[in-house]
Amino acid sequence: MDGKLNSSNEEEIFKVFLAHWINHTADHIKGYEEWAFKLRETSKDNVSKEIFLAIEKMREAQKKFVEAKIRF
Repeated sequence: MDGKLNSSNEEEIFKVFLAHWINHTADHIKGYEEWAFKLRETSKDNVSKEIFLAIEKMREAQKKFVEAKIRF
């Protein structure tokens, strides 16, 4: 691969990757939320807050992947 899409086959592969990244990110977010909620209001509440901040950023990234898929 020379760093650029050079076939319709590669375009199809990329579409699959985008869908996978969107879904995979959602799966990770669910897992992170589960643990952040478990840690909330415990002695590790500060850790929970950091995880929730990271989740917000991951949701922003996921929206960008969705936007990329729409534009592609």
